[in-house]
Amino acid sequence: MAIGDADPFELGNGRWTRSGSVISDFIVLVLIVVAIVGTAVGKLFIAALCGLVLVLVVVSRLWSRLALVDVDYLCQPASERLLVGDSFDLALTVENRKPLPLPWVSITEFVPTGLVLHRKDAMIRSQFGLTEIHETTSLSQYERVTFHHRLTARRRGHYAFGPSRIASGDIFGFYEARLESHRRPTSLVVYPQTVPLPYLNLHSARPIGDSLSRDRRVDDLTRPSGVRDYRPGDPARFIDWKATAKRTNVFVRTFDPSVAQRVMVLVECDTSSRDRWANRTGLLEATVVGAASVAVRANELGYAVGIALNGNIAGGIASPVVAPGAGPDQVAAVMTTLAGATSMTTKPLEEVLAQHGPSALPFGATLIYVAGEFRPGITDHIVDLGQRGYRALGIYVGPDDPPEVPGLEVQDYRGVFDVAETEDG
Repeated sequence: MAIGDADPFELGNGRWTRSGSVISDFIVLVLIVVAIVGTAVGKLFIAALCGLVLVLVVVSRLWSRLALVDVDYLCQPASERLLVGDSFDLALTVENRKPLPLPWVSITEFVPTGLVLHRKDAMIRSQFGLTEIHETTSLSQYERVTFHHRLTARRRGHYAFGPSRIASGDIFGFYEARLESHRRPTSLVVYPQTVPLPYLNLHSARPIGDSLSRDRRVDDLTRPSGVRDYRPGDPARFIDWKATAKRTNVFVRTFDPSVAQRVMVLVECDTSSRDRWANRTGLLEATVVGAASVAVRANELGYAVGIALNGNIAGGIASPVVAPGAGPDQVAAVMTTLAGATSMTTKPLEEVLAQHGPSALPFGATLIYVAGEFRPGITDHIVDLGQRGYRALGIYVGPDDPPEVPGLEVQDYRGVFDVAETEDG
């Protein structure tokens, strides 16, 4: 994205500095004094020489002042959505949109940790956990130059490039103008890895296992099937007044059961052990990979999939809850949420579900709890939901023996989702 999109990249918003390595203010003052004295005593050669240097100083200052006016800079990844292990091009483009040429332009861009920069002739170094790219070029009037770098997405996440810095100056190197931007909004999302689950073991009564379930508790209001006699407790909004008016009895409309079965994946991001009190990164990654794999598998089978997690979402571009839906766009929404999952939780998962209400817990959905550390609060809540019309299953990805939760089936997936990180390219 262009720096100017978030913070107008104009001279007034940047920082103008002088190198001071050649001609300082003190030297300028001395030259003025010498020129005046030389003229007064008849030393015209010395006065003319000082005057020439002063003219060059004025030209250099003015050149530096105008150097970064009407200069555009763009940092643009070739792709905005990637999978772990994918490579992509990062284009750094600088354009001079004025008739004044720039004898030199310096570009410094910072690449966030988690994106591996392939080796290149450009100056590359690490600073504050970021990789620094430094490029230098010259620009004629109305010229554009683009530098291409190859990167590999090593870890999932929401990534923002920057801060960025460009600098330029006069042809003599007397002065330098410099502009800096802040870290820009998220422009790249790396989805978590997934593991094929062709034999995911679920009960035949559950949506993933049996698309022909006879459970009619969830009716699809878009699929009317006929009318029947009114029964005590039937909602008044389902009364068919036309059929009732033609007969003596009251009739209500009936509907076919929903074809689009719903699966809600509940992700436990709190990986702190009760006896160690330390967040475990590997356990969180196994949990995220497991949740992503279950969601992708359910979507492949044609079911509406949603997700809820209690990890803070880096960058704030995704909600912690995605209501069930179907199609490629739905998978992208689920994966975007999972990409930003962290172990820095702000509230228990059961509170997240309560906060989002029906969008997080649509009635009749199958709840799949994926965790490496089962929490009593959420497991008790899931068991209670199972007694109120929901179907529930636990997917355990932790290192120890699977826990026993009365009223909740727990399947052992230890080691299945332990995917190694992509090595540096």
